Amino acid sequence: MEEVKKLEKKKVNTSEIVYRAIEEKLFNKEWTSGMKIASENQLSQELGVSRMSVREAIEKMVALNVLTKRQGEGTFVNELSPSIYLNSLVPMLLLDKDNLLDVLEFREVIEADSARFCAERCDDSTIKILEECYQVMYDNNDTSEAFANADYQFHMEIAKASKNSLIIKVNSILTDIWKFQQNEINRYLGPERGVKEHKKILDAIKERDPELAALFMKRHVARTKNDILSIKEKEKK
Repeated sequence: MEEVKKLEKKKVNTSEIVYRAIEEKLFNKEWTSGMKIASENQLSQELGVSRMSVREAIEKMVALNVLTKRQGEGTFVNELSPSIYLNSLVPMLLLDKDNLLDVLEFREVIEADSARFCAERCDDSTIKILEECYQVMYDNNDTSEAFANADYQFHMEIAKASKNSLIIKVNSILTDIWKFQQNEINRYLGPERGVKEHKKILDAIKERDPELAALFMKRHVARTKNDILSIKEKEKK
């Protein structure tokens, strides 16, 4: 049993070595966007590890959308926009997905600027989608799943309208976690207050008022965080 554990640990370690080696090739521009990378056999010989370890590291890069496999052609480097490097946040954040207050605290910072940029840069099609999302929330303010889906879409559209790849990526990660946690939030707070707050955010964006949009978004997330914190403190007593 001890030998099996040692082998498993060695396998994980060598796979991580390959992963870091691939990262280094990308960061130092040895491998660039659109380029076909070395074969599994070549990497195995170059790094002195098994093909299995190479394959595991490549599959991880494929899952994170850094590399793409093409049947019969090989493995290629995807276009590496700044946001793609945030993919490494996904495992870390998912491991901590139950820490709701930390997520909300971070959203309080990032989403205020998302709303600000949205008010400055969005077009009429974004306004239309936000209005549709708000209407769903208004019509379903006692139905958790419908409200949660519209809430998720509302925040994602604001992020997309920021036209900033990093903001879009961070919001995507956080709102995915937020959506996962929505049942807990609704259990604590219910959706009613969120409807009124989303209306204020929407109106500020429609008026193209970036400072007011940022203020209302910050208040919305902060209020949610503080309400949950207050309820959790009461539960401890």
